[in-house]
Amino acid sequence: MAAGQSIPWHYHSTITDAFVCLAGPMVVETRAPQAEYVLRVGERCEVPPKTAHTVHGVNGGPCRFLILQGVGEYDNVAVGG
Repeated sequence: MAAGQSIPWHYHSTITDAFVCLAGPMVVETRAPQAEYVLRVGERCEVPPKTAHTVHGVNGGPCRFLILQGVGEYDNVAVGG
């Protein structure tokens, strides 16, 4: 993602998102539980189903990541910011 970009708050009903940082650093934030994961190159984290999350670069900077999603039916449920 370019500097200033982010993935809006959302959740998935049945799938887990697994993020791997390829260039960063990057941030994965979650709600309920509220947490902030700062990932550096090679680090990863998982967000389980029904957990609202957003992704962005540290301090609004650029980042690049691999995302693995599954297993289950895909959906993307928007959550207010």
